[in-house]
Amino acid sequence: MTITGSYDIAIVGGGVGGLALGCALAEKHHVLIIEARPGIVPSKRGLSLQANGLEALQKLDLLDRVTPIGGKTSHVACYEIDGTLLADLDYSILDHPYNYLLTLVPSELERVLRNEFSRRGGEIQESTSFKEVVLHHDSVKLRAQRNASSLGFSASIIVGADGENSRVRNGLRLPTKIRECPDHFLFMLAGPLDVLQEKARQYFGRGKMVGFFPVPEGTYIFYYLPTGRINDLRARGLDRFKTDLTNIMPEISGPLDSLTSWDDIVYVAPRRIGVRHWVTDRAALLGDAVHAVDPSWAQGANMTLQDASVLANTIERCFQSSDFSANRMKAYENARRKQTTFVQRQSDRTARLTTTENRFNYWLGKRIIRKTGRNKTLMRTALKASAGLSDHFSIREQLRFII
Repeated sequence: MTITGSYDIAIVGGGVGGLALGCALAEKHHVLIIEARPGIVPSKRGLSLQANGLEALQKLDLLDRVTPIGGKTSHVACYEIDGTLLADLDYSILDHPYNYLLTLVPSELERVLRNEFSRRGGEIQESTSFKEVVLHHDSVKLRAQRNASSLGFSASIIVGADGENSRVRNGLRLPTKIRECPDHFLFMLAGPLDVLQEKARQYFGRGKMVGFFPVPEGTYIFYYLPTGRINDLRARGLDRFKTDLTNIMPEISGPLDSLTSWDDIVYVAPRRIGVRHWVTDRAALLGDAVHAVDPSWAQGANMTLQDASVLANTIERCFQSSDFSANRMKAYENARRKQTTFVQRQSDRTARLTTTENRFNYWLGKRIIRKTGRNKTLMRTALKASAGLSDHFSIREQLRFII
């Protein structure tokens, strides 16, 4: 292939993870981001940053740029569908500087990160699709395409930040296990709702879960949908769906006027990704490309930001030592794998208990939520885990949630 540009680091994927990694490296290195989209596409959903993601942004010197575009929430009130309070989860009890949620619109986060990446000297090739990677002992060669033109780039390291369908992962032929999650979701942005400024809300029922979280000038709503039900839901009509949401939380009626068609709502069938090796010589994966997770813990973007922080440090050490081997890159995987595996497993278990149609599992899940709400020690343990600040539950802790 004909080489049209040479870089220190080539990142495939200009989403949150790729941009955050690019920002961390661009001031010292020549960094290229290859992005298939023509620009920033306005999001139709929200994103909650938790303690681990906020801490990662701080380490990347980005938090001050991001905070103004999000809505802070320290409490999440959990209700049964009939309005009975199950628990008031108080993130402020965490012994951590970022003991709150910051909910924002992902495209606005991308806009901030893009501006910062460019300011720090990074380069983005938009409307450019990654096609092929070839690893050499002294460099990485990659081929991409823009319109009908074939482009070739050279780099010292390539990073796949291109999501659960990662072409970089496939190009590197890394053994991967992919499993569809049993719970599907609808995501949407409605108008603002003052009642949510102090406490976000989640509602639970057997086979049903709905969340309402404040974002600047709006409300982020996520709605659990059992597998295979999307066509039935759409056949009932949008107005009926909006009525269902209003019956759960009457205050949302007015803000839902902003949803005028199904095109305003995103349907997601999430998949769980597990990759045997995260790195090879001169290459690494991050975020959903290597550990996509069930959305139940809202940890996907947060883990991606942690990946970016750790991987940036690993790449810096590679350049300092001129060693880009898999053995050197492995420090990143070693630092991140345990926690991401823990989050994946706990997200799966949470989904089985909170979005289940099984009567016993739902009863058990409701019991655990109630116990957590009544016991500060349990609440702190649960929130520390779900906020990405721990990587295990002791046997004693697991028993205390149930018994």
